[in-house]
Amino acid sequence: MLEICLKHTKTFVVKRIRKSKIPSLAQYLTLADLFKNLPHSVLREMMAHTVREFLKGGEILFLEHSDGNDLYILAAGKLRYEKRSADGSIRDLGEFKRLDIIGELSLFTGEKRSATVKAVRDSELIRVPREVALSILVKYPESLLQITKIIAERLAQAKTETKGFVPQAKTFTLLSSLPEKVILDMIHYLGIVFLRYGTFYVVDESMFNDRMKELEKLEEADKEPWIIRFFTQIEAEYDYIFYLVKDEGKLSPYVERTLRQSDTFVYIKDANEDPNCIQMESLIDKRKFSDRNHVLVLLQSNRNFVRPGTIKHLEKRRFHRHFHVHLERMDTWERLGRGLLGKSIGLALGGGGAKGFAHLGVLKALEENSIPIDMVSGTSAGSIFAALIAMGESSEGSKVKAKEFWVSKDLLNEYTIPILSLTTGKKYTEAIRNFFGEIQIEDLWIPYFSIATNLSHSEIHVQEVGSLWKAIRVSTSIPGIVPPFIDDGIVYVDGGVLDNVPGITLKEKGVGKVISVDVFGDIYPDQDRELCEYFDVNKPGVMTNPIFQMTNLINFQDILKPKFPPIGDIIIRSILASSRERIRQTEKISDLFLQIPTNNFGLLDWFAYERLIELGYISSFEKIKMNREKFLNPSLQ
Repeated sequence: MLEICLKHTKTFVVKRIRKSKIPSLAQYLTLADLFKNLPHSVLREMMAHTVREFLKGGEILFLEHSDGNDLYILAAGKLRYEKRSADGSIRDLGEFKRLDIIGELSLFTGEKRSATVKAVRDSELIRVPREVALSILVKYPESLLQITKIIAERLAQAKTETKGFVPQAKTFTLLSSLPEKVILDMIHYLGIVFLRYGTFYVVDESMFNDRMKELEKLEEADKEPWIIRFFTQIEAEYDYIFYLVKDEGKLSPYVERTLRQSDTFVYIKDANEDPNCIQMESLIDKRKFSDRNHVLVLLQSNRNFVRPGTIKHLEKRRFHRHFHVHLERMDTWERLGRGLLGKSIGLALGGGGAKGFAHLGVLKALEENSIPIDMVSGTSAGSIFAALIAMGESSEGSKVKAKEFWVSKDLLNEYTIPILSLTTGKKYTEAIRNFFGEIQIEDLWIPYFSIATNLSHSEIHVQEVGSLWKAIRVSTSIPGIVPPFIDDGIVYVDGGVLDNVPGITLKEKGVGKVISVDVFGDIYPDQDRELCEYFDVNKPGVMTNPIFQMTNLINFQDILKPKFPPIGDIIIRSILASSRERIRQTEKISDLFLQIPTNNFGLLDWFAYERLIELGYISSFEKIKMNREKFLNPSLQ
């Protein structure tokens, strides 16, 4: 039987899959592999009293805290365990591989099960009843020694693992109503990306059915281990597998199998089509595959613009991520490929007022080092620069647009009676709305997340769909400077209050590598010296005459353009300082954390944008160059 696969080449290769061992011997062979040092007489006795059992992908073997009786040995397939805290959150997660013993501690101690174990794939297990296992352990002490050794090795391995287990997607089911030629073209582009990380394999229904014909002579009860081993063997031989599914109004045995075998369901749709264009999607909904990743891929017809209306597709279900691709834009396929493999590169841009222009210098350094950006997040000023990147702007294009938006218009010069803020926010809000227009976040080429603070509930607010202008206006609502933004009765203020460098958000959204940029700075010597002019030197803590204070705000070069009062600078510094602990956490999880030394620039020093961009570039280029391989070399990802 011949199958199509990709293996370290850019062309399709034909390869023959080896046949599995004879099913009737599987039970004995599994025991023999596991207990190599036991006499054959012991193995034969164990086999005589063990039971072969099968679990479908998604089924639970046993629950945490349930009674522990029997011992299990994984013969084929994949199982996952999870332990939960009292609040329901997962505190430990891992997987069992072939020949792993499951439930041995409960067997010895009689205690409740320490974890929930469920099948990730269709799996074959050998169940050893408790009384049988104990009887053999008593009769053959060497078997007890063997099991104790296995347990000790597992505990030692667990102790040496410093990072928590993160499930990696390995198998994908492609669901689409697009013509077969288009799907094959898409597989070709994806294959180019996947081959950088390992071998790539494609299975379709005709291949599966041909293999099943070879089993027709077997009894029905004997077919199951053959089928499980067919899938297990493919997964063992190749790094990544795609299952192709025809879009029909029924779930065939092949489709049922592949859905249970898959880590991720990939829904591929033409962006111009109706969101309900895939018939199979409604059938999947009835099966409730809530433990799988669901990814939406929209094929765009225009290489320059994303067709508006992505939200209609997203409303179909809770997708973990969505991507826009174009057949002639390889960068979109690379972004999709890295996203499916959990190897996306994310860029988190922090807040800091005018200091945010330093982000464009960092972006220029990333461009010159050929480091792609697959996902962006931004807080306050960072949300604006992140939006420009998500729109597809280069560092130079972003510079032109940011200057037009921020510097030329002097948006924060509308002072008012300081009841809610120092400015009215009218000019600022209108400028944001006119600049970003009707763009929706979900319609951006690059996934984008804007960070604000939900003041009503004292929590971080992540905006990932909806109006782009509104998300930016919410994120940049600096308390005391710009009026808060109220939506559906909820009060939102600047994201820097709780999360000024949103790298953790990218990690939570499934990014593989995180680059975080902090432009805030900690020390402000020049600004602090200027503040001394407002105080009476003979009376600590007491300001001078208000008239004298007002003269400090006069811009003698342009009498019509007064300086921004230092109260604004103090308010912003006080706000951003409150998220320092969160920034320290972000630094720990970031693969590259860049802190730009902007200390001698003011938070409202908009006219220093050229120097800030240059500072961002000079401060980050060498660090980015030194870490370049970390982001571009597949073996290091």
